Amino acid sequence: MRLIVATCAVLASVPALAGTTVAFPISIPHECVELAQREGVPIVISNKYQFAKARIQLALLKDSDPLVRDCRDAVNRARQAAG
Repeated sequence: MRLIVATCAVLASVPALAGTTVAFPISIPHECVELAQREGVPIVISNKYQFAKARIQLALLKDSDPLVRDCRDAVNRARQAAG
């Protein structure tokens, strides 16, 4: 139940994929590689399903982990650079 609530909160807080243009495949930031390998997330995201799953999984991880903080910072920088 907690997972469902957290997933809904994350999906409500991010812009819809339909409103944005995302060109696949997407390489994750190099700061996220070690975390992605640990969590079983692909290094190259090839479709909308993997994209959404990776975003949700990152949102559910605890910020007390330095790898999570570094990865979130890198994702935010990449998002700002993209527009």
